[in-house]
Amino acid sequence: MGGHVPARLPTAAGIGNNAGLEIRANAFNLFNSLNLSPFLFNSGSTQIENADFGRATSALAGRVIELQARFSF
Repeated sequence: MGGHVPARLPTAAGIGNNAGLEIRANAFNLFNSLNLSPFLFNSGSTQIENADFGRATSALAGRVIELQARFSF
């Protein structure tokens, strides 16, 4: 994992000398900016006869945050 060493936990009976705990967080669209969905081929937004021609009718997901914890022994 790129040379990353997880934090070592104190020695305790049953979990071994090399027990470790690694905590990670991943964030997508952290500042919650509006991201409009791209136009799809032959959708209502791309047909000139449609009242929604050239108008974005949906958006992509908002803020997403993932938390991960990994215990190794």
